[in-house]
Amino acid sequence: MASYYYFKIPSLALKQVIQILSELEFIDVIGSKINIKSIIPKIPHFKSIYQLIGDYTEPGDLNETELAMLAILNEISSKPENKQRLINSVSTDKQIFDTCFRYGESSGLLRTHSARGKEIILSPYYFADNLDGLADLTAKSGSTKIKNVLDKVKSNQGWPLSLVMQQSEIGGQKLDSIELSLIHTMASEGILKPPSISFGTTKTEQFIFTPNPGSTRLNASNREVYERAMALISCVRKGQLMPDEYKINWPLALLRSLRDKGYLKSNSEAPEQYKNLVFMKVANLIPTGGKRYQLKLINSEENIQAINIAIKLLEGGSLANLEVNKEARLSFSKDETYIQSIISSSEMRKRKQIQIAEEAKHEMDQLLLNLDI
Repeated sequence: MASYYYFKIPSLALKQVIQILSELEFIDVIGSKINIKSIIPKIPHFKSIYQLIGDYTEPGDLNETELAMLAILNEISSKPENKQRLINSVSTDKQIFDTCFRYGESSGLLRTHSARGKEIILSPYYFADNLDGLADLTAKSGSTKIKNVLDKVKSNQGWPLSLVMQQSEIGGQKLDSIELSLIHTMASEGILKPPSISFGTTKTEQFIFTPNPGSTRLNASNREVYERAMALISCVRKGQLMPDEYKINWPLALLRSLRDKGYLKSNSEAPEQYKNLVFMKVANLIPTGGKRYQLKLINSEENIQAINIAIKLLEGGSLANLEVNKEARLSFSKDETYIQSIISSSEMRKRKQIQIAEEAKHEMDQLLLNLDI
């Protein structure tokens, strides 16, 4: 019941899915092969589950359609792409491409946007927030320029936007006028979704990141973890690139120290630099005398995950396993009553919405009937 409710895996396919996950050591099965009582998820938090699955897959396991689907997703994982160019770049016939595209759209992995007379293919799995704007920029500037910009931002996550615009570079990588314009446009239209830090009395700085992953990867709880990770990076970037007195020379080492020791040495700039982390319940500021404060991590699974994601982003690495749904994970280890209550609650919310809509329609009908037209 849990597998179908959360992942739409039908019971006929579940046995094989469980067998594969068990061989990957992603789950423990409680009970027998015939009578499964519960499933205990063991999905690794900070390793790429896709790398492990890729190593498990043997040559010949995938058919031509599956290989074509992987090729399409690989092309659009780092940038949107013109549909015709995508067709030309994927070595398969049109019928297989159309099949992949049909399944991709129905599953929410692919989406077509029309912009400037072109069909642009994007993946809501990899990108969120203002897909129309991103499609328009791709149609205008070409996917190569978009990819160049995103690659440069990816290797320098959390760079202050004002420094990028003033110096025409990001992390020592030069930006031409088109790339600068793209960064400014993507930041202003919310595609890069830059967090901000206020310091002093009037100064506010924005810090740019690659576009947020889509809702398929980031449910509500994971989105909060990701936002905490961006806040952590923004705070250390401020100390690295825009310090008042005490410069942070090694942002990665600082975050690793915060994760491993649970605190940072006190200084007088901590209240301004780290106040966002207090608001987001990542850490507390502890007074140590005079104007000095120590940053102390709030030790929770979410905050440790946020620091590890922040470290990954600063290293230029890719995000791992943010698509793991905590509610689904818990449901697999509970009994049937638990998942039935979740499904019942969901159905009740749907019925309530429908009932309200019908009542509103009835009231509108009565209003129109009583009008003297």
